[in-house]
Amino acid sequence: MTAEYYPIITQDGSQTLYSTAFAQTFHSQQGAVSESRHVFVVGSGVAARLGRGQATRVLEVGFGSGLNFLLTADLALTHDAPLYYRGLERTLLPVSIAAALGYREALKHPELYDALMSYWAAPAGAFTYRSVTLVLLLGEATEQALGEAEADAIYQDAFSPTVNPELWSEAFLGKLTAALAPGGCLSTYSVSGAVRRRLAALGLTVAKRPGPPGGKREMLVACKSLGGAAPSING
Repeated sequence: MTAEYYPIITQDGSQTLYSTAFAQTFHSQQGAVSESRHVFVVGSGVAARLGRGQATRVLEVGFGSGLNFLLTADLALTHDAPLYYRGLERTLLPVSIAAALGYREALKHPELYDALMSYWAAPAGAFTYRSVTLVLLLGEATEQALGEAEADAIYQDAFSPTVNPELWSEAFLGKLTAALAPGGCLSTYSVSGAVRRRLAALGLTVAKRPGPPGGKREMLVACKSLGGAAPSING
């Protein structure tokens, strides 16, 4: 595809990208779509919120191929729920690479995919489609201004702490914690002990939960308390 990225077909039949710069894939080779749904859309509590038709604000670290956004937005459209989604990404992938991954087939609303690819070809301002709004924040994630309590859920989907440590540092996780609304949850595929300790030290309720079927054994969810107890992610 390019010298920097090349596609991999994962075990659930969906594709992901391998980054030669980071020597890692964007999503699990055990199943890109299944991991995205399980760890981020469901694991963060977003699926439950959207299923209730509840307006939801998502902040994603590592917009990448757009898969997490597409699956989240597809669910928002299904339930006619307002979704405001902000994606942090250093550099947006060329649209030719994003379009070749074939995520249209994973959606109940394939017209969403078509609209996003049209926007991706010449992004300017926010992307809007029916009840969905996407704002891309391009550049170094650590330098982006994040508001207080602006996200009902955070998808921490940066490359791993070993190769992208600045996005898992105490300082950056502190910014994410401040951006998380009371009752909201941060979800991630990483169960690193250092990450767990940092999130707990920031006052979040941290728990390891089962990973996606056929994928990593565990994932991580860290929630900001609302009246003392961590919120349910299952509706």
